Amino acid sequence: MAKKLSELDNNNRMYFETLMDFMNETWQEDLLKRLKVAQKFGLDLTDEDVLQLIAPTPLPSQQDGSSSLPAVAESALPATPSANYAAATKIYGENWIVLQNRLLNAISNLDLNERRLIMFLSPLVRKAVDIAPYTRTFIVRVQDFQAEYGIKSKRYYEELANICNSLQHKTYEFWNFSKNQKYKSKVKVSWITKGDYKDNQGEVHIDLHNDVVEMLTVFDKANPFTKYERQMIVNLGSYGIILFELIASCMHQDHKQKTYTIEYLREKFNCVNTYLTSTDFKRYVLDRAIKDIEKNTPYSISYTQNKKGRVVSEITFSFKEISEKSKNIKTKEKLIRDPNTVDMFAKMTDAQRFLFANKLSELPEMGEYSQGTESYQQFAVRIAEMLQDPEKIKELSPFLKKVGFTSK
Repeated sequence: MAKKLSELDNNNRMYFETLMDFMNETWQEDLLKRLKVAQKFGLDLTDEDVLQLIAPTPLPSQQDGSSSLPAVAESALPATPSANYAAATKIYGENWIVLQNRLLNAISNLDLNERRLIMFLSPLVRKAVDIAPYTRTFIVRVQDFQAEYGIKSKRYYEELANICNSLQHKTYEFWNFSKNQKYKSKVKVSWITKGDYKDNQGEVHIDLHNDVVEMLTVFDKANPFTKYERQMIVNLGSYGIILFELIASCMHQDHKQKTYTIEYLREKFNCVNTYLTSTDFKRYVLDRAIKDIEKNTPYSISYTQNKKGRVVSEITFSFKEISEKSKNIKTKEKLIRDPNTVDMFAKMTDAQRFLFANKLSELPEMGEYSQGTESYQQFAVRIAEMLQDPEKIKELSPFLKKVGFTSK
């Protein structure tokens, strides 16, 4: 019996959604392939949630008014798409911090550990909302928070409680880039609406405002977003985190540059009334942030000043991966890898893992890795987990090459 998307377990749902995301980006016109994948999962092709992933943009009609859909899908699609037809929530793993750009660009007066807590909540909130969409209370274990940021303290529970208390009284404001000023609004939204401190459990139960939850979970064309690996920021200071997020928003672009006005940067770094000279702002804020990023991440940053008359009006940041670090990594790989296999340190995106896991699950040669009476679908999910391990990638390299995977 065909299932609705909501009836799949979390692993299979994430697997299907990631596959659809990858296929929509690479095989945009091939609707038939997407439909076949959905049928393989046993999904109901009349389920609107399934259709949003299969066809995230309205499909063109022929001039005579007839549909241009393949015949196999003609009767499966609803006569009238829902209003949210073009919206498809992207699912990312726990190693990623993902947030809407309006939140990333927002003006907020947060100290280092307050900022860390919001970032820590990013994957935690996504996971909880994926299981139960109306979840608004999220549990932060003190030990997990300390481990994430390497904090050594026997009394950190009290400190985390203080951070939550402080966030309850802090708000954020959005920036109007076209007018180069903060949006004027009489409504102020706090980060945390309630914090419940469990003394004997080492936990803090945090209630977030609906708007904050939305900006940490809804990512689509109508809600542009930025993602980066969570490990990138664990050793950064407050200025480093702010600048890293600002450049992260354009890391996917070929032309890695970003320009911001001085007014915005002063607001963003909370330096409107400090480091008043341009020299001090660059030396104690921007240069310090860049030094922090270059020490703790694989990125190198430079900037140029754009002037109006004699006054600096904008800063243009340029960034790239630090070649020396990349070279050292590649040298180590060359010394120990087998030249006849796929690079044992090759990294796969989530989309690649699920795509090639799907292909591997159908290879007869992979039979020795299957367990019991598991289905191809269950087997593929397990293979995708295996492909997170570089040693497993090396072990499975002959099969990966057979299904089209090549190392770069």
